[in-house]
Amino acid sequence: MRTVTTARPPDPTSADLSGVMARLPDANVVLKGFTFPPLPSQPTPPPTEAPPTKAPATPLPQDPPPTGEPAPAAPSPPAAPSPPAAPSPAEVPSPPTTPSSRLTDAVAVAPVPAMGDISGNVGSTRDDAGAYSEPITEDPPSGDTDLPGNGAGDTADPADGEGPATGRGEPAGGQDTAGADGTGAAAADESSAVAQAAPRRAEAGEWRGIVVVTGTDTDVGKTIVTAAVAAAALASGLRVAVVKPGQTGIATGAPTDIEVITRLAAPDTTRTLAEYPEPMAPLAAATVASLPPLELYEVVDAIRAEADKHDLVLVEGAGGLLVPMGVRPSGEAWTVADLTTTLGAKTVVVARAGLGTLNHTALTLEALDRRGVPAGVVIGAWPAEPDLVHWANLSDMVPHLLGALPAGAGRMDPGVFRRSAPGWLTPTLYGFLDNWRVWAEEASEGH
Repeated sequence: MRTVTTARPPDPTSADLSGVMARLPDANVVLKGFTFPPLPSQPTPPPTEAPPTKAPATPLPQDPPPTGEPAPAAPSPPAAPSPPAAPSPAEVPSPPTTPSSRLTDAVAVAPVPAMGDISGNVGSTRDDAGAYSEPITEDPPSGDTDLPGNGAGDTADPADGEGPATGRGEPAGGQDTAGADGTGAAAADESSAVAQAAPRRAEAGEWRGIVVVTGTDTDVGKTIVTAAVAAAALASGLRVAVVKPGQTGIATGAPTDIEVITRLAAPDTTRTLAEYPEPMAPLAAATVASLPPLELYEVVDAIRAEADKHDLVLVEGAGGLLVPMGVRPSGEAWTVADLTTTLGAKTVVVARAGLGTLNHTALTLEALDRRGVPAGVVIGAWPAEPDLVHWANLSDMVPHLLGALPAGAGRMDPGVFRRSAPGWLTPTLYGFLDNWRVWAEEASEGH
């Protein structure tokens, strides 16, 4: 085991650190919670008034009848007309429904069988039936020219504590058991009814649908951040899938990224679309191994197939944003940036906390912004004993931050990891971290 020794940080009460802390905002840019707009008040029917009653005419005097004949009965006055009845509640028009902004109604659908994996690789799908909501889709942003980038391998990082995996999730298929008295069938029917319940309505600011996870470089913690977002979303009651388009470095024997994510978060579905032996960029690894490279639109189809069956699909890239991943039908290389624009997906950028991260993070965010891709930043490993440079970098990145994971989170017990994950993320990523000043004060007091 590698032991890392860091210097004790300066006293948090020093003048320099106080100046950095003063730059942190009182609240995060993403507000927690959402209040639905009130429905318009029901129209009140106008009061009804009875028409004026016309007085009966006074009969003219008549000559008295002859003696011995009975006098005719006087005519009775006409009855006053009764006022019209007030309209019944059923006749009152119902108020119009106000659509809430950027929300979709949950729609229960039958589960769809998982799509076959590309290049013969095996994925896993949880067998329990569930109900899924239509994912929120964005208009695809306009494309832009790619900036030059460097390839990087994408294997599990021992420094992040990615230990051996216990499996790839529950296998598809299962057995239904029922007793002789039929109680098992009744229980199955009840469980099916519960499983078909629609998931909760999306709150304002939450990222639903397809979300791509990339990084400023390799070994910045993309896999552990992907697992944390999956765990937080699962805790919120969502159906979650994780797709890894290209896994490299299989020959090293290290746990794959999907194995690590399955151990820590246990998402409903996990898929690896292609695996390559050498720890390098996927396109280069395919070329060296004389294996078929990833084709862009096959990857897009596989991801969208999972989006049809899940509330959230996390797509973990390889290396950085502009690493060559595979080829287009024309033979031209494509990158993670091309994948985000083709999918119209939001993007999580995982960044380091230490020296040099500001430039790398700014370049990645600028490349995404030029392509019209919404993006936010998560710090992959916040040190247990941060130095002044870490606090300074944090204050500069706060406007873009969606979360910060503690160093060594990948070495946690899976149960502890899943319970802790929402506290590392903002409500956008299904967490409850909504005040960076409070978070920073608690972090500094703890060390």
